[in-house]
Amino acid sequence: MKPIKSFDILLFTIAIALWIIGNALVYSAVAMQTSGPLANVFQQQVVWTAIGIVIVLIMVSVPTAWFYKLAPVFYIISILLLVAVLANGVSTKGAGRWISFLGLKIQPSEFAKIGLLLMLARYFTTHEISFQKPATLIMPGLIILIPFALVVKQPDLSTTLAMAAMSLPIFYWSGMTIVEILFLISPAISAVLAIMPLIVVFVQNGAMTTGTAVADFVDNVDVVTTQSSQLGVIGAIPWFLFFVVICLLLKFFPLKKFLIILIVALNLVAASAATIIWENALGDYQKVRVVSFINPQIDPKGSGYQVIQSIIAIGSGQISGKGFLQGTQVNLAYLPEQHTDFIFSVLGEQFGFYGCFVVIFLFFLFIARALSYTRNIRERFVNIVIVGAVSLFVYHIFVNIAMVIGLMPVTGLPLPFLSYGGSFTLTVSMLLGLILNARTNNSE
Repeated sequence: MKPIKSFDILLFTIAIALWIIGNALVYSAVAMQTSGPLANVFQQQVVWTAIGIVIVLIMVSVPTAWFYKLAPVFYIISILLLVAVLANGVSTKGAGRWISFLGLKIQPSEFAKIGLLLMLARYFTTHEISFQKPATLIMPGLIILIPFALVVKQPDLSTTLAMAAMSLPIFYWSGMTIVEILFLISPAISAVLAIMPLIVVFVQNGAMTTGTAVADFVDNVDVVTTQSSQLGVIGAIPWFLFFVVICLLLKFFPLKKFLIILIVALNLVAASAATIIWENALGDYQKVRVVSFINPQIDPKGSGYQVIQSIIAIGSGQISGKGFLQGTQVNLAYLPEQHTDFIFSVLGEQFGFYGCFVVIFLFFLFIARALSYTRNIRERFVNIVIVGAVSLFVYHIFVNIAMVIGLMPVTGLPLPFLSYGGSFTLTVSMLLGLILNARTNNSE
């Protein structure tokens, strides 16, 4: 009777509610597509959702010890699938991320998240990680590097960032301090801060703020170059302040001398390399694509088109929305990928602020409920699995919503429970199954 009493009906009900909302939104996104590749998308999503629910119930019934024992198997299988993608993958839109199996397209990088999560959780069950003991960084670094490198090769930037977003909270839960995590990611922050002044100048150029065509903007590169050089010392202040903070933390934080030198050197190299790449390696059209998320009007018919249409769709929904199946942006198919990455825009246009608030509130309840398990569970492996799974959910939710409202670049990241996608739906189901399994089989 323990599994029945411990099964979290509330969390499962929230997930079902989100799945129902998601299927309804997918239906509305493709309702006008009576023929072509999108004609059967809704039926397919219903099937994937049903399979996902079955997977959740099966995973809840499995003893947690099985996941611990089989973690290396899951990890190795996911690596082999990633290798298969590189060897004989199916390409779509310039990226080979899928393999064909029994007539279905499967995206192994999605399942690699599960394999990496379980393997890291198993490793950190008996090991800790700390900058003060450099040897503790080697094995988890290798565990992450293998799938990370294979996914980058596809290329699939959104999944690689998702892996990083999952790994950092696991590191923290396994013994690494916030300061140490800051040291770990400081080179990436230095690179971003170093090129931000150049990006700002690029965006603030008069030709870009008036919606000028990309070809006309590229003709004004000399103006941008002149403004970039004038930025000089002022533009370097944010990076310099960050670098000073890192140096001060290194002074008072007990680290081996060679690690201090390594961190300082990596920050300097990352900042210099980012600046050199921006100024010399990237073409003008590539720069436009990089910064188009800041001002989509730079390339309104190209890289900025999705964000522009998404913002129009969400804004037109206003407070209460236009009503189910009444969205003009959706019905007229102005919004690309509206049944997958931009499903939140479909929600905003049809149900307005109220609908968006309800969905975000359900996501908040889901995350808070899942994290609450860690208070009553003493098993280290289980807690790390919960933290990693919740981190993936948080990353997907935050980045996807920020993306569709123009606050972050378009990365092709789906929204859990709502977006269409077979592989992603199954991944969400597995993550939910692991979380519910933790409560069902390990709660005191």
